Amino acid sequence: MKAIIYRGTHEIGGTLIELSSGDSRILLDAGYPLFLGGKPIEDSVAKKPPEELLEMGVLPRISGLYKWDEPNFDGIIISHAHLDHYGLLKYVHPDIPVYLSAGTKTLIEISQSFNICEPYAINARLFKMYKPMDVGAFRVKPYLMDHSAFDAAAFEIQSEGKTVIYSGDFRGHGRKAVCLDSFIKEATKEADVLFTEGTMLSRSDELTITESELEDGIVEKLKGKTGIALVQLSSQNIDRIVTLYRAALKLGKTFVVDVYTANILHELNALGNNIPYPSASFDRIKVFFPNRLTTMIINRMGVKYAWRFSHFKITKKQVEERQNEIIMLARPSMKKDLGLCNLSNGFFVYSMWNGYRDSQYQKAFEAWLKGLGFQSDYVHTSGHARAVDIKKLIDGLNPKKIVPIHTLAPEAILGYSDKAVPQKDGVPFDV
Repeated sequence: MKAIIYRGTHEIGGTLIELSSGDSRILLDAGYPLFLGGKPIEDSVAKKPPEELLEMGVLPRISGLYKWDEPNFDGIIISHAHLDHYGLLKYVHPDIPVYLSAGTKTLIEISQSFNICEPYAINARLFKMYKPMDVGAFRVKPYLMDHSAFDAAAFEIQSEGKTVIYSGDFRGHGRKAVCLDSFIKEATKEADVLFTEGTMLSRSDELTITESELEDGIVEKLKGKTGIALVQLSSQNIDRIVTLYRAALKLGKTFVVDVYTANILHELNALGNNIPYPSASFDRIKVFFPNRLTTMIINRMGVKYAWRFSHFKITKKQVEERQNEIIMLARPSMKKDLGLCNLSNGFFVYSMWNGYRDSQYQKAFEAWLKGLGFQSDYVHTSGHARAVDIKKLIDGLNPKKIVPIHTLAPEAILGYSDKAVPQKDGVPFDV
């Protein structure tokens, strides 16, 4: 068995790993890059033609993968629904099967429907966690992992008597921290290669707390505060939404989500996941309908997706009248709608990676809130593994070879084990 990491040996995001066994080839993730030339990639780059993207390196030169090639992959296996792990599926040949979980497929479809990413068809094959599947010459077993993306998976891959383990993005301090322990207990020990994510290897100074600690912190910050609490987060970070919902309950407040977030929660709940969503069962959740977003939903998806939450609607007037009783999800695109609510002297919580906060769009939004008398704070914890959890994974699985990916500091892994073997993008190596 051979492996090639096309992107990720010295980079966070944009992961693509090929495994080959005889004539069989599979790809682990098909990620769009977060960076280009060492700087955050501009949104306009995605609109360039494939020929330019190949020249720029956004599309790695991989034979038999793209729409304009003769297909030569048995499958692409997607670990989770973050664009830096699936964003290149747009360019993949439609005859190549894409293996992913039901939750991941749902989140991708919602992102396409809400124009977060461009709509395109996926030759989807659903897998279930812990159920092995055959993909070409490979036997692949998915494991549910704790990550800021819902339904994230790690994989154990076997062929030719060799075993490869791919951690995907993971952590051990979220609401599903037990998944890491279960994975270490159940996965094959002394695998030939462990591909482990190492995002936090270059962020040793970043404070990392558990979701439960974050929940307690929000409760303490908002306790006794008057005015509305606005929280900015990723609507697909279900762990963080649960954290905010639980904090609202502890504070005796109503939790308000926008109609986009409401649709995410509804669709994931429909898959059988026990998460809070706007319904009679969770009567402390209300739904806010921003004008532009609601119009877009009606025009693009149909009235059903906008108005199926009408029984749980909270109007701008009600937000204004009840602002002391509300914790509400917000983002810069809602500025106009929030301006009609006559808010003042509230509290703004930013709960995403701080690097996203540098855009002028974001700065203008926060400056506007400050002008209304809002206090603000940063309350966040990473979706990625702490150093202690990476070490825990390595020690628990005891692989023969450790290859760091999804990291800016691959050499840092050398301090964890004498079996660490950092690789280079595009260079094949034997498993």
